[in-house]
Amino acid sequence: MNIGTSLSALNAFTSKMNVTAQNLANVSTDGYKSSSVTIESGQGQTVRANVTKDNSSGPMIPNSSAENGVREMSNVDMVKEMLQLIPTQRAYDANLKVIQTNLEMRGSIINMAA
Repeated sequence: MNIGTSLSALNAFTSKMNVTAQNLANVSTDGYKSSSVTIESGQGQTVRANVTKDNSSGPMIPNSSAENGVREMSNVDMVKEMLQLIPTQRAYDANLKVIQTNLEMRGSIINMAA
């Protein structure tokens, strides 16, 4: 049983959670451009995270001290980010369980052989 696929998936889902955390941390940062992660299959039986930046404009609000009278807010959609965390966490937990089960089975086989 190869746990390499689950390990690469853990890394990919960790990257996705880190990007989400960064987006949420910058939700109030003027002009911040959010990033998104697509989970893809890689070479062999691997999983990888593909990070892309969303260069769309955030909401513009009036600001008398700005040069053009408005300032751009962050383009982070907090609701979307929070909702994406749920399946990401579930997928992370599922892959972690695969690794734990694999290690338990290997321990049982070693005990039976001893």
